[in-house]
Amino acid sequence: MRRLILSLPLTLVLAACGGSGEEAETHAGMNHEAMPAMDEATPVVAHEATSVEIRASWMRPHPQGRDVTAAYFAANLTEGSEDLLLSARIDGAERVELHTHTMDENGVMQMREIGPQVLGTEGPLVFTPGGRHLMVFGLPTVVEGEEVTGTLVFQNAGEVAVTFAVTSTAPGQGGED
Repeated sequence: MRRLILSLPLTLVLAACGGSGEEAETHAGMNHEAMPAMDEATPVVAHEATSVEIRASWMRPHPQGRDVTAAYFAANLTEGSEDLLLSARIDGAERVELHTHTMDENGVMQMREIGPQVLGTEGPLVFTPGGRHLMVFGLPTVVEGEEVTGTLVFQNAGEVAVTFAVTSTAPGQGGED
């Protein structure tokens, strides 16, 4: 009963944030259909003290003429056994959504919004190009070399500050020696 009461507010928030499914947007040549995050069951993790470390956080510069971009990071537990990434905020952005890529039956890559993501002891929770990522909407244009601050919101660890380096390639993959 206690678990149901604790998860009810999260369920109501996620239900209120779901899209209509009728909107479509093309981003970097991919079909991006707005879909509600409630198509998957919301994971349940134990309520316990945790500490989360964020590494390799970066954001792509804005594509020419667009006000949408993507951000990536790796999150590790440094204390506790599990946590749940609930949401993200980027300073100056209108909204941020947790997304993933999927392949449709015709081999077309699509992006879709996803719900909360589990961070456990089996390894880092990784948001990377071609997989899970943060879609950042309505952020004033950012260019290579800048930094953008934000917050990742976890069920147990609470709000974790993060700084995203604006770069065209993932850290360590830019050809440097």
